Amino acid sequence: MKNSPYLIFDFDGTLIDSFRAAMEKLNLLADEFNFRKISSDEVDGLRDLTSRELIKYLEIPIYKIPSVLRCARKHMRSEMQALLPFTNLPEILQELHDMKIPLGILTSNSSENVTRWLERNKMEHLFNFIHIESSYFGKKRILRKILKTYKIDKSQTFYIGDETRDVEAAKECGVYSVTVTWGFNSEKILTQHQPHYIVRKPEDILTICK
Repeated sequence: MKNSPYLIFDFDGTLIDSFRAAMEKLNLLADEFNFRKISSDEVDGLRDLTSRELIKYLEIPIYKIPSVLRCARKHMRSEMQALLPFTNLPEILQELHDMKIPLGILTSNSSENVTRWLERNKMEHLFNFIHIESSYFGKKRILRKILKTYKIDKSQTFYIGDETRDVEAAKECGVYSVTVTWGFNSEKILTQHQPHYIVRKPEDILTICK
């Protein structure tokens, strides 16, 4: 590539191993918001569902999603710092940083949660920006806003996420879609959405930048 690529990462499920904790928090909120609880034998199967299919399966009305996510973030705050980055990911991010490749984060998690977690794992210096904005089905709009705000060339931009909605947002914005297989959605359902790149281990991210 002539110009340096710009890598924008999703946070939950991509940088931080938060899937199981998130499922537990959803169950804590099920009674309060009157939606379906998740049994332990259902968890792995949920990874084969798209974001919209999951919401439908849990019987969460669309209008309740912002409130559910807001409460889930509050519940996650107490244990965020105990959650770990995926194996070898900090080292790969450091290598990308050393290669002068700019990195950013797009997340709907809270600024406090993300900043404290990055600091605890000594990763806060690796990112050029952390963009906090919540919109469960509006990542396309947020991604476009980031490209404009930070004056990023979309032809050299790679959006790295773990869900089908991340793939959709990237492709609709005209940036490269990179999907990781260690997060929320399974490789099976992610492949069906035809991302530009499939990353099965953090080291694979380096090959994109060469």
